[in-house]
Amino acid sequence: MENSHNSNPDQKEAIDSVTIAAFDVDARIFRTLWHSLVKTPDVTLAGLKGDYTVYLSPIRVFVALFGLQFAVAAIFGVPLALDTHSFLSKLPSEEAATWLNGHDPIEIDRTLNDWLSLSLWPTTVLGSIPYLVLLKLYRPSLSWWGHTIVYLVTSNASFTIMVIFLPLFSLGEVAMIIGVLGGALVYLGIMGRLIARFYARTLTGAMVRMLGIFLLLPLTMLFSAIAQFFAADWILNSNFSLSFFELINMSSDSGDSP
Repeated sequence: MENSHNSNPDQKEAIDSVTIAAFDVDARIFRTLWHSLVKTPDVTLAGLKGDYTVYLSPIRVFVALFGLQFAVAAIFGVPLALDTHSFLSKLPSEEAATWLNGHDPIEIDRTLNDWLSLSLWPTTVLGSIPYLVLLKLYRPSLSWWGHTIVYLVTSNASFTIMVIFLPLFSLGEVAMIIGVLGGALVYLGIMGRLIARFYARTLTGAMVRMLGIFLLLPLTMLFSAIAQFFAADWILNSNFSLSFFELINMSSDSGDSP
């Protein structure tokens, strides 16, 4: 049966050409993002075949989304990395001044954001390895690049939701939690569709394989969080001779005190 994304190829190619010529924007990016959510197997199959006439390469979409999140975060003033403000705000002014040791908190957070933003790439790559290994175990016959396509399509769908929710992160921790949970649920839902399509022949097999993905998700999220904390401590120690973990302990002790 011919895939639905192959219908009217001339019309779609014409639309893509017009958007590129008029707006310097490839319409395939919007189609790929939308269909990653609603026609996930089609986008995945195109990636596995290396057919990018209708959809963009998943890795190009991933890079575009990664850059877009920085633009959206800058526009709405949403930090993408750890900062010291939330911890310092819990301390009495004397203790905060003692920890700062004469340094400007704005400069500290700017340095943290710059360096931690750079660390997001290697952290993301390292965080993907357990999923790729697990997918390879589920279907050894599929190439590593094939598993990477599956992972990227799923991540792009989740990433899209996260970027949409990103402006709401400025409203507080509750909005941030909702956005993160929304992205995680989309990730699990999309991955479930691809597991059922490419990695399992029965419902039971799909459910067992999804259990592995479900158990892996909080572990990799915890790894990313721990990596950021250690990176923040190293950055502060290298640039300002300050300890991020000491700030966390001081903030925690202050919160526990009556």
